[in-house]
Amino acid sequence: MDLKRAWKKLLMGQCRRPGGLLGEYIGRRMNRSHYALTGWGLSHVAVAPDDDVLDIGCGGGRTLARLAELSPRGRICGVDASAKSVAMSRRCNAAAIASGRMDVRQASVSALPFPDATFRLVTAVETHYFWPDLASDFREVSRVLRPGGRVLLLAEVYDTPRFDARNRKWLELVPMTYLSPERFRKLFAEACFDDVAVHEETDHGWLCCLGRKPL
Repeated sequence: MDLKRAWKKLLMGQCRRPGGLLGEYIGRRMNRSHYALTGWGLSHVAVAPDDDVLDIGCGGGRTLARLAELSPRGRICGVDASAKSVAMSRRCNAAAIASGRMDVRQASVSALPFPDATFRLVTAVETHYFWPDLASDFREVSRVLRPGGRVLLLAEVYDTPRFDARNRKWLELVPMTYLSPERFRKLFAEACFDDVAVHEETDHGWLCCLGRKPL
């Protein structure tokens, strides 16, 4: 393996669970690179000013800050498996945390540290790739959603013919879940979400999946 490829593989491995100084760099980079995708994805869901929201895989914390702006009277929570990401998110959102309206914790999507029916919206931006068990983890997401609450999943590495060559270069560097829009729709349905919608932004190769917990 040449040095350039080895460096790329190291960087991509940090996307799974950032740590150390390199993890700090990756977190800052993701804050920038995910910004446009996140804005596009959030345009597909209505966020009320008093919605309680959970962001799974909160990374560097920029999505949490955007959610806090969209829901100024709601409680915004974030979880991440990486201690480095949790520290970055807390630093990015120190004022909101100090005010008591935001909570950021180190935790796995497989065992979310919140009671049943806590949130009106759950978001996951470029994180499902590394979830331990998608089927079980989506049921855990459903558990913490209130009836009628929605889950929003965003991805730019997914199985689509137009971007398959680009995406497979990432897959060669780090193993990650790689699903088609049809498989995402089936996954949401199998987790008992209804009103499932799958949107594609074909210029950039972005995917937005939405589902609702039944009333």
